[in-house]
Amino acid sequence: MKIRGTSQVLNRLKRVSSQATLQTKSAVVRSTDGIFKDALDAVPVDTSDLKRSGTRFYGDNQLTGTVVFGGTLAPYAPYVEFGTGSGVRIPEGFGAFAMQYFISGKGRMKAQPYLIPAFIKNKKIFLRDMRKIAKNISK
Repeated sequence: MKIRGTSQVLNRLKRVSSQATLQTKSAVVRSTDGIFKDALDAVPVDTSDLKRSGTRFYGDNQLTGTVVFGGTLAPYAPYVEFGTGSGVRIPEGFGAFAMQYFISGKGRMKAQPYLIPAFIKNKKIFLRDMRKIAKNISK
């Protein structure tokens, strides 16, 4: 028994897979860059160390993107984002992440969110882009 057209189907699947990968990479880069830009625009500036600590990088052949603020230049970054003591504000869904920075519950630094709002905004855009990609693939 011989099935005709299998090579055409396989070629089409390869093209669709390649197109989906390229479109996904583009969406990841666009989203990561958007998060980085929006966070930079919103980060409070005192000494500029926090703003200068911001960076972004890509992994998995641009299928993942990461935005980071803090590090050795501004180790206080999470306390600016979430606040301290009576000033703590933790967005819904980020409790476990925020709790890793909990020290004593003392302090009164008001939260000045910059990274999580940028993430939430750009996550919506990224998910919309991914839905478009999925829709285009299914055509």
